Amino acid sequence: MKPLPESLVAPAIAEAVASLAAAKEALNAALEKTQADCEHRIVSEMPYRAGNYFGSRAAHRICNYCRLIEEGSHWSGGSTWSKHDHSKSDLGNVDGRIVVAIDNDEFWKMRV
Repeated sequence: MKPLPESLVAPAIAEAVASLAAAKEALNAALEKTQADCEHRIVSEMPYRAGNYFGSRAAHRICNYCRLIEEGSHWSGGSTWSKHDHSKSDLGNVDGRIVVAIDNDEFWKMRV
C-alpha cells in the first residue's frame, strides 16, 4: 500500500531539514579547522563546583576565539590544570595564555 500524499513531509520542511544538515556539516568543518590552527591565547574557565545531591562538576575551559572546550580532572582549576582523561591538554597553563574565571551560566552561553 502506498502512503497517501498528505503523509509525506511538506517540500518546504524537507528543504529546511536538508539545509540545516548542510549548515551543521559546514559548522563542524569550520570548527575543526579553526580549532586545529588556534593558539588559544585567551581561555575562560568555569571552576570546579562541589555538589551533594547533583554531584560535583569538574572545571571546564573554553577558548574565547575558537570555542574549543576541555574538561579538567577533579583537581583542575586556577593555577593547576589537568585534562579529565589525563591526556595532553590543549587549554592548559602555558606562558602567555590568559585564563579568565567565568561563572556557570556564562560558560554554557559560550558553547557552539
